[in-house]
Amino acid sequence: MTLFQRAAMEGAGTALLAFTISRAASGQLSSFEQACMIGLSLSLLIHLCGRLSGAHFNPAVTLLLQHQRWGWAGLGRGGVWRECFAYGVAQLIGARVGFALDPLAAAPEPLALGGVVPEFAFSIALFALILVWSHEGRICPFAQPLAGVVIGLGLVVLVVLGGLTGSGLYNPAIALALVARGGEGVLPLVAAQLLAALALMALRPSAGQPAA
Repeated sequence: MTLFQRAAMEGAGTALLAFTISRAASGQLSSFEQACMIGLSLSLLIHLCGRLSGAHFNPAVTLLLQHQRWGWAGLGRGGVWRECFAYGVAQLIGARVGFALDPLAAAPEPLALGGVVPEFAFSIALFALILVWSHEGRICPFAQPLAGVVIGLGLVVLVVLGGLTGSGLYNPAIALALVARGGEGVLPLVAAQLLAALALMALRPSAGQPAA
């Protein structure tokens, strides 16, 4: 697949994930039912798209997995940088479209600054799980057959613990889309998520393969 096709798939997958999050939050569901709905959606998307686009659906995950594959030096090279940029833009647009598709969506509640620390901690937990279950920059169920199941279950646990109120679900694209919906105090969430990704990039050695 071309870069445009892979980025389009990332955007479509992120849109479906955002729509699922919006419906889960606006429905009369318990916190456990919300978490299962979102985790199942992510698991399904990983199994559908993992072999083709890598199933990132998250700008921070794209950055992490590119670093895992190419290292710090590789991130600055043309092909890797273009993929990070294309994926990030597609994910941001997809998240905004996904929320817009839900006509019953309510405006999110303002975020209290006390939620930043849990967002940082839970982001590290989710990103670390993704790194363990990824292969050569992709969350690919062909290389890791249980990747979608394990990562989906991991997200279920984190959503149950962290809840949906005032949370960007450990995804900068989702968090920034909440700003467009009228969410307040979301930017600290994005900072926490990106700091979590940078912390793992600093702590975890990369393969450092030479980028084309």
